[in-house]
Amino acid sequence: MSEILNLYPVLTPLKISKAEIMAEDPELSYTEEYEDYPLILDEKNESSSGFTARLKDERCVWYPETHNLVVRLKGYISHPDMLFGANGIAPHDAVIGIAGIWSSRKSDLHGTIRLGEFSLSSSEYRFEQKYTFKRNIIRGSLRFQIILYLKKKGNPYSDEFHLANQSGIILGTIGQCEIFVDGNGTVFPVATVNEPGKPLWWVNYDSSADPFDTPFDEEYVEIRLNSAHPCFADLKIDESLKTSPLFLEVISSALYIIVMSARAAADTEWEDIQNGNNLMPGTIAAAVSYFINKLEWDTSDPSSLARSIHDYFDKNL
Repeated sequence: MSEILNLYPVLTPLKISKAEIMAEDPELSYTEEYEDYPLILDEKNESSSGFTARLKDERCVWYPETHNLVVRLKGYISHPDMLFGANGIAPHDAVIGIAGIWSSRKSDLHGTIRLGEFSLSSSEYRFEQKYTFKRNIIRGSLRFQIILYLKKKGNPYSDEFHLANQSGIILGTIGQCEIFVDGNGTVFPVATVNEPGKPLWWVNYDSSADPFDTPFDEEYVEIRLNSAHPCFADLKIDESLKTSPLFLEVISSALYIIVMSARAAADTEWEDIQNGNNLMPGTIAAAVSYFINKLEWDTSDPSSLARSIHDYFDKNL
């Protein structure tokens, strides 16, 4: 196991405690028709180095291919003065910056969000910044690391020569996390299974479930992709729908099945789903109502529905 040897003092748990530094959990949301809707950090698993979590949308409509992702990063440093001087991590007259470094390995993208700066004379410092990822940008997971760095070097006293004094140098991490953006809670409940001898894909829909009371989740509605099928690699599920026509065809056909299954289950109450009448958020009925109303799918007959689903993806990916 290798260790990093720092040639200058950096942020340690003790220094974080003395300065009372806190990076709060990111707040995530998405925008639809000029309104913001929150996303939940689900299945959160914390460790000494941060946490992992999955995004969940209680409205069951968010998906990275079709919606943006708004991230709000914030936190505070109660005693900035503790980080300066001979016993700190920067010279007395230097300026320390705060930044959020993000990366998405599957998207092969990364970037930096500037969150603020402070100096020895700063009182309690709070930072907050909003950053928006456009739709169809992020895939797989999104990693965040909140760091302190030397933004402006100082003129060290004689007892500060051991401190870092080069602009841009990273002084430490105050928080990090990895958020999985594909999975439960999105508009497409997709799972990978390994079942030799079975089709490439199918929809697992619980026909006994009441769409008005049953949650739109993997227990009752799920698109299953069979990794044991010889054509599985052709789906290219690690890529975007835009670059995988076969996967897009599977999703389009599966959503058609889901809508038609919900219609059959609703029977005489289908008009309530069509009109969005008093539907419970997060249910199958609410999800299907969103599909046909917000995404403008034509349910007048089966062929029109299939065509409008394909038209939606052709125009929006």
